[in-house]
Amino acid sequence: MDMEGDACSNFQPDADEHQEHPNQKHRFNKGHRKSDIDFITDKLNMIPVPAVDLMPIKYNDKFLGRHRLYIHNLPNNVNKEDIKQLLEPYGEIGDIYIQTNKCFALVRMDYYHNALKAKKELNGTIMKEKKIYFSFSPNASIVVKHLSPLVTNEYLHLAFSVFGEIEFCNVFTDKRGKSTGEGLVDFAKKGSALLAKRLCSENPFFLTASLRPIEIEDYVPPLDISDGLPEDAVRKHPQLFQERELGPRFAYNDSFERMYANRFTELRNQFYKKFEDLKQKQEEEERKLEVELMQAKFDYETERLKQIIRQREMEKERRFNQNHDDKAFSPPEILFHQANQLNSILDVEEKKIQEQWDLKESRWDSQKPVFQRDRTPGSRR
Repeated sequence: MDMEGDACSNFQPDADEHQEHPNQKHRFNKGHRKSDIDFITDKLNMIPVPAVDLMPIKYNDKFLGRHRLYIHNLPNNVNKEDIKQLLEPYGEIGDIYIQTNKCFALVRMDYYHNALKAKKELNGTIMKEKKIYFSFSPNASIVVKHLSPLVTNEYLHLAFSVFGEIEFCNVFTDKRGKSTGEGLVDFAKKGSALLAKRLCSENPFFLTASLRPIEIEDYVPPLDISDGLPEDAVRKHPQLFQERELGPRFAYNDSFERMYANRFTELRNQFYKKFEDLKQKQEEEERKLEVELMQAKFDYETERLKQIIRQREMEKERRFNQNHDDKAFSPPEILFHQANQLNSILDVEEKKIQEQWDLKESRWDSQKPVFQRDRTPGSRR
């Protein structure tokens, strides 16, 4: 993995990965680069639903992001070979990234216990006349809150894999093995974690059919108790001597110290009570919202079904009227046949009338000369 990519905070997806999905709901202007939300939406559309029976994921426990050491106050002329020679006795070394102008380096070790040992033993050592310091680098991990009780490790991995490569993913559980509603996602690169946090804070992000959006926070690793706070790490300023003028002791009854100690304790108890009351009120409001959501979803689905039924009835009525109009203004085939028969009958009748007329005319012509002969002047009977 590229350590330089880890140091960069901005995540820019590759241009050749920008392929539109058939189910894409967003439209893009031709010639313009897709935004991050559009690019992630394309990946989300490729997740099959319902996503059930997900296969277990086996994570590699070597060279993880949490095994990365941050070395600062390095000399300007330090190189990778110097870092490698310094850390080789503590285990296998992965990627090394050096920022010479800022005098720091990022080194990925094979296992956490080797990185911890190197940090503990090499912190404060001298390299090329400069005192160098070791610490674990800022991790690329996030905590996902408000998870559904049915969100598993595999499902959480599937949902957040669209933001980048994941090294480890786990849903927190209680002593009974039930989900606490929170989960941890370790990305391979810091940019992926920043992208997920930014997009999920700008846009409500749902993992399931539930309309309760998830919330993302930075992962705060457990306190490092290996070194603690040594005495030589505290500066010897006047406040230190003033603080330690008095040593460990108990407060006596009716003393000045006891009175103010009780007031501090009372103030803390008020805070705890207010916090519990606020927590109960928040849970009650969320339950009310869940009931309201169920009713709203029922009303929405009911209205949607009514609208579908109305559209079907209107379409049915439109088709009926269209068929009725077609029958009224478009004569069926039998009418054309009857019209042809009627035309044939009329032709026959017309032919008969014409023949009768021709016959009468011929008879009239045959009788006409006789009549003229009888009427000739000078003729005798």
